[in-house]
Amino acid sequence: MSDTVTREGPAKISKKDIKAEAMKRRICAAVVACLDELGYAETSINRIQERAGVSRGALTHHFPTKQALVAETCMRMLHAAMRPMHAAGDAGERPVPAEKLLIDSWNHIVNTAEGRAFVEIIVACRTDRELHRVLADDLHAWEAESAAAISARYRGSDPADDDAALLWSISRTFFRGLLTHERFVSDPAYLARMMDRFAGMMNAHLLVRD
Repeated sequence: MSDTVTREGPAKISKKDIKAEAMKRRICAAVVACLDELGYAETSINRIQERAGVSRGALTHHFPTKQALVAETCMRMLHAAMRPMHAAGDAGERPVPAEKLLIDSWNHIVNTAEGRAFVEIIVACRTDRELHRVLADDLHAWEAESAAAISARYRGSDPADDDAALLWSISRTFFRGLLTHERFVSDPAYLARMMDRFAGMMNAHLLVRD
């Protein structure tokens, strides 16, 4: 939806725009569910349409290809994941210790339907050239936004190498690997121990800025 501001104030949002946004949200929610349950290869336009409960015409009106639909869903998820951090920064709240940040991120962002769907998308980008083409620039921009947000709130433990963004990238890589590993571990408590141990180790290196 547009958030354009004019001299008279915020631009009015038409009922048509509201209806279109509601439709997009409904379709993107169906994409997340399909990716989480079926994986990227088995997520087809037909299955998304069925899950969303919309007509084929309504779906393709907004998203002409599977890649365009998955890309839109991906960016919506990523921007939603960044909102809590931006909100905390705007409110002047002190960042939480890295250990809590990582555990909360794992429990509430990564190990969720959206987080698992995102991993499916990232893996698919390796072989689906069209998906990679559509998403590459946006993912690079999001990566830079994420790195800047972390670097503004945290620092690396080595005074000579303030590598907070690198440490955060390492953490996200660990998250994705843990999601994959989850399928081969029968004891959920073991995964929780791995996450706690990793967060504890990272806590010594990713420090809240003074």
